Formats: sequence, C-alpha cells, structure tokens
Amino acid sequence: MSEAFVTFREALEAALVVGILARYAPRQERAWLWIGLGTAICISGAAAVVLARLSTIHQLWEVLFSGSAAGMLLYMIVWMQRRGATLSADLKEAAQSSVGWLLFGLSFSTTLREGLETALFLRTLWAMQRDLSWIGGLLGVLSAAIIGVAIFLYGKRIPLRPFFRITSILLLFMAAGMAAYAVHELLEYLEARYSWAEDMAEAKAWQVFTPQSSPPEAQSWAYTFSEGQYYPPLHHKGWVGAILHAFTGWRAEATWAELITWLLTLSTGLYFWQRYPSPAKPK
Repeated sequence: MSEAFVTFREALEAALVVGILARYAPRQERAWLWIGLGTAICISGAAAVVLARLSTIHQLWEVLFSGSAAGMLLYMIVWMQRRGATLSADLKEAAQSSVGWLLFGLSFSTTLREGLETALFLRTLWAMQRDLSWIGGLLGVLSAAIIGVAIFLYGKRIPLRPFFRITSILLLFMAAGMAAYAVHELLEYLEARYSWAEDMAEAKAWQVFTPQSSPPEAQSWAYTFSEGQYYPPLHHKGWVGAILHAFTGWRAEATWAELITWLLTLSTGLYFWQRYPSPAKPK
C-alpha cells in the first residue's frame, strides 16, 4: 500500500509538470517533451537496479539510503509547498517559449528527479517491509499518469490543492519513519563494535505486542504467522501494525534514539511546512 502511495505522489508531480507543458506547448515542439520523459525514465530504472545491488553489499548502505530518503522527502514537501501556487503559471510561460531544448530540459529534469527519488524511497520501503509489492508501485505510477492526461485535456478544472495538503502530511510521517529506521539499522550495525551503541540499542522506549509461539485459540484469526512465530495485530509484522509501520515507521520495539529521531524529523518537517503556507491564488 505504501509503495503505491509513494509512487503515485512522486509520479504525480512529474505528471503535473509534463501535463501542463504538453497542454501549452506548440504541437510541433511536443516531441521534445516525450524524448525528455523517456530518457529520464530509462535513467531512473537503471538507478533503481544500482541501488538494489549496492544495498546488498553492506548494511551501512541501508543507513545511507534511509537517511537520504527521509531528507529528500522533507525537501520535496517544502519545495512543493513554496512553489505550488506559481508552478502552473511558470510552466505555461516556459511552454509557450517554443524552445525545444527548454521543453526537453524541463521534462527531463523533473521526471529524472522524481524518478530517482522514487527509486530511493522504494528501496528504503523494501528494506523496512520486505513484502513490497511492485504491482502496487506500478499502479501508483499508472494512476498518476491518468491524472497527467486529464490535466492535459481539462486543465484547471481538477482540484489538486487539497490532495497535496493531505498527502504532504502523510509523507511527513513516512519521512519520520524512514529516519527512525536509519537509526535502527545504524545501531544494529554498531552495537557489536561499540559498547555505547550497545547501550543505546538496549535502551528501549517501549517493547510491546511480543510475538508468540502459538496464538490464543479464540483470537488466532487476528494473528499473523511469519518466521515461525505468531505476531499480534498491532505488532509491526501484524496485519494492522504493518500498515502503521509502512506509513509512520511504527515498531513494536523501539529505542529512545529511534523515538527521538522520529519526533525531531516530524517536528522539523511540520515546522518548515507551516512556515511556507500556500499563497492565495491570484485573482
């Protein structure tokens, strides 16, 4: 579910830009848009393969990818908050310039940025969940593409501002979860090497919903069987907790370091998001 949400939101931003450019660009210049789009998609796909292979080499790559994903999510949310109100007008002006290389550059750079971010986010989500659905990710991209086509056909009649506000808040929680996961992986790597890291790893903020070798008979239907154990619904490997884990980074066992990182990331994101409120539409 989370992978579909991330790919939808990321691909939607690229679809918005390409859709607006295609709507206002001269027909004879639109080929530059599709060339830029296709080139960026190919590079993003190659980057996804490289990220997947790098992360299997060393555990510290997981820490780097997770921390980078959290930081990029925060930046993306704040950037859209600041530029959202004037983005359409800026793109319309650029599209009507009738300069092919400019259309190529805008399409390529926007799609490549969103594609690389998506590859990084999906890699982090895969590490956090292990049961990531690539079909869900593709459905998210397809849904965003449909909206991009609708923007090309119908323009401003599609209300997107409320959608971006709601999804931005959800993405802030996801960024906090990714940052906390990076700390979790870092402590896991360091605790066998340094005593201070071992102490931090053992300093639990909470440890609840422990897995069991056999579930209560009357509630067995609610438990999830995995890796030889039965997990309660609210455990991060349970069916309810897995959803919370995907969208917020929730874990049934968390250290104080993870909790503090989660709170700092979320509060920082909310601060900068509120600091740049969406300007009113020009009349």
